Amino acid sequence: MQGESSSSDTTSAAASSRVAVSALVVMRLSLAGWVGAAVLFVIASVSEQMFPGFSSITRDQLATIRFPFYYAAGTACCTLALAAGVLCRSLSRRVAVALVFVVLAGAVFVLDYWIVYTPLQELIIPPGRPRTDQFHQLHAWSRNVNMLHLSLVIYAAVLTLLPLPANRQQSGQDG
Repeated sequence: MQGESSSSDTTSAAASSRVAVSALVVMRLSLAGWVGAAVLFVIASVSEQMFPGFSSITRDQLATIRFPFYYAAGTACCTLALAAGVLCRSLSRRVAVALVFVVLAGAVFVLDYWIVYTPLQELIIPPGRPRTDQFHQLHAWSRNVNMLHLSLVIYAAVLTLLPLPANRQQSGQDG
């Protein structure tokens, strides 16, 4: 009877470990995917803003169309990374620390959306409005806050992408 319990515990531990490792893969993909998407978004946005063939009205319209997708994609990737991180946090201390960075990045992102982006978007509707001092100030804040957000996500991604120590993968103890 005691042998059955030991076998059941071993099977349960193996299944739990497979779930944690699978969740780590999802967390890694979500974080790295968001970093790549955000960088591509910035490159496309800067290119559109600098393209001489676009009028001020067109630039404003493009920003109004594209930024909600930026925030939606970032929210989806970070939420997925957060959920996966909860499932795999026991694999290592690094993964647990990465999870803290994901939470911080998410909080920064939400605050940026409501405190900076939403008022900024209102300043370009209707399209073609002159750029006020408030616009320039909010735009600078948005740039800086998004750099902070992305830096936190990059740090979290690096922490999760480092290999788990072979001798500690099962115990979940590493540095």
